[in-house]
Amino acid sequence: MRSHVEDDALLDVLDGTASPEATRHAQDCGECARRLADARAGLALAVAAEAPEPSPLYWDAFRGRVAAAIDAEPDSRRQFGRFFAPALLAAAATVAVVSFSPRDRAPIVAAPAPVAASSAMPAVDDAGVDAVAAAVEDLGCSDVAACVASLTDEESRALAEALRAELTASGDL
Repeated sequence: MRSHVEDDALLDVLDGTASPEATRHAQDCGECARRLADARAGLALAVAAEAPEPSPLYWDAFRGRVAAAIDAEPDSRRQFGRFFAPALLAAAATVAVVSFSPRDRAPIVAAPAPVAASSAMPAVDDAGVDAVAAAVEDLGCSDVAACVASLTDEESRALAEALRAELTASGDL
């Protein structure tokens, strides 16, 4: 052992619970042997000392003072329970709701409003539908929407004016 026995290890040597190396060092080293002898003497002095037992009145007064001090301080456990119990109940309710709710439920979406059977658009006879289909084919478009989408701004304005004039003449506008 390179250094002297520490105070804690010296008490272990005194009790007989120290490692063999520490015990051997304490016996062989003059400094540690002197400290061990001083510790033994101090322990013998403490064992030999007689301290009178306090009177029963002291213990009654002591209990009363401790009880008064405990009653004077707020009970931190009671205060903790005041806030902990509602928080625990809220957490349990949240877990219950999450646990028992269906997982594959579709989002709630309002059903679309029913559409009236009549339309604001004027009725078109089959001859008109055939004429539009022929015009679309002549223009090389796949459908009416494609033809309208390919119009320039000037052509769109001209088409809108022509439709207004036709609807006004027929009385549908």
